Amino acid sequence: MSKVRKGRVLIALAIASSATSVLADGHLLAVGGMLRASNLPVYHKFVDLAGGAGSARIVIFPTASGSLGSSKRFQAELVALGVPASHITIATIDNKNYLQTMNDPDAVKPITEASAVWFVGGDQARIAKALFNADGSDSLAMQAVRKVYEQGGVIGGTSAGASILGAQMPTAYGVVMDTLDFGVAKSAGQRGAALLKGAGLFKAGIIDQHLDQLEETSTGRTARMASYMVGDQHGKGFGLDTNTAMWVKPDGQIEVIGEGYLTIMDASHATKQFGVYGTELHNVQLAMLGNGDHYNLSTNAVLPAEGKAVIKPGDEYLVGNQLITDLSAVAAMRRAVLYGLADNTANRQTGLMTRYNPANGYHYGYRFDFTKSPGFVAHSKTYDSLTSYTAQGVRLDVTPVDAWLQPPQKSLPTDIPANQAADAVRAVFFRGLMTSNQDNAFEPARAITRGELANTLQMTLAGELKVDKRTVFTDLPADSPLFDQAGIVVSNGWMKSASAFEANTPVTRGEWVEAARVLVAQGRVKTVMPDTHEGATVRRDEVAELIARAYALTE
Repeated sequence: MSKVRKGRVLIALAIASSATSVLADGHLLAVGGMLRASNLPVYHKFVDLAGGAGSARIVIFPTASGSLGSSKRFQAELVALGVPASHITIATIDNKNYLQTMNDPDAVKPITEASAVWFVGGDQARIAKALFNADGSDSLAMQAVRKVYEQGGVIGGTSAGASILGAQMPTAYGVVMDTLDFGVAKSAGQRGAALLKGAGLFKAGIIDQHLDQLEETSTGRTARMASYMVGDQHGKGFGLDTNTAMWVKPDGQIEVIGEGYLTIMDASHATKQFGVYGTELHNVQLAMLGNGDHYNLSTNAVLPAEGKAVIKPGDEYLVGNQLITDLSAVAAMRRAVLYGLADNTANRQTGLMTRYNPANGYHYGYRFDFTKSPGFVAHSKTYDSLTSYTAQGVRLDVTPVDAWLQPPQKSLPTDIPANQAADAVRAVFFRGLMTSNQDNAFEPARAITRGELANTLQMTLAGELKVDKRTVFTDLPADSPLFDQAGIVVSNGWMKSASAFEANTPVTRGEWVEAARVLVAQGRVKTVMPDTHEGATVRRDEVAELIARAYALTE
């Protein structure tokens, strides 16, 4: 037997033996992303749980990131807290070499000697690839991580490194509203949130992150969490704000550490309907916990931090609220719950999440109603000129709306076809993938133009411009509503164009077949049959039917 194979077998046997004899007795420290070096309570907690600065043996997994930058920064921050650099190892298992290293005894050895493991942020799908073999079984690296946890160590991570700790983890392509429009994706890389296999160290539910902000621009991830939680047996959802941690203790207690909030979502009694008009959700229950608050996983009890007092009716700071026009904005969901309800006399806070079609200004969206359930209670405490809240018993309902905040059925085109394409037309129209004319007519039998197809493809596929393949069109000025969309679809090869785009020219069947091949490449449809009448045109309802079928919008 070779030395490598012998070493691999010995490590595997040692890990397997310990897994059967040692109860899971470790700690988890999940951070919602953007952990700042100034957040000393989180850093100190991680070091203390690892055995203290002098005794800690820490392994940092760089796998989620495309570089070692974040791993080296975290290492430097630990050294600044007194952990010897020689006690910190950056694992050699990365997103490029994981196939060669995740079962390599030499690469795994530092993990077997560690008292703590930290997963940096990035793409959680990359971490999963480095933890699990192709058949879904644990790699030696994952087995070693489990051993650290089972022997009382701490496993932590930020952003993607937090989500990997659960049995399932969310990963998304596109923006939050995609999950409401297109449903929960079946695999990573498709629009909307998909659920992938996680490490399973946290068994109470799914951990999501960046609930308050993503890259300091937007978020609204409470919406996507509600969408994938409702109707599936995932336990509860635990959504972390940035620079905020939840410490999961061996006794099943969770403590919140940091400046933001932990949103706990209970969808066990919620309902979901997905179809022609997107996603509709009812009776999702929320709680928001701040720094120092505790949550008992066994009893579901919330224990506010010491010094927090109940906000009694009549003692609220705010009287009434206003419509929140963009719930995808930074901290907008937090504002809805804490300032719209918890410290407010109002019993309801309404907000919107909307999307526009740049070609003609058509817009639609989803209405969010946050209300105080019968068991609603809020606590607060002010220190350092800031107020920290605890809120529980908040109900969330999400309904699709048109531009006038009415049910989508009220503003449908006047000429919905009375055939098998009817629901497809309704579905693509509501989502703005195809729109009506100024008289609100869809014109299902009319030939679709090149400009309309470019708009539909970009609204559906949400592509990014490939700058090195950019085409400068002589007939589309920079201020044209189609300028960006035509540039993106042509640079991605979904449509072809000479220097003149010819937006008003009808699309030929040959062009449509070529454009539809991207849906085959994404696994949306099985095949696109070659068209023997390449010069013929394509009806608008034909395009609507294929788009609706590819994205299962009429189920």
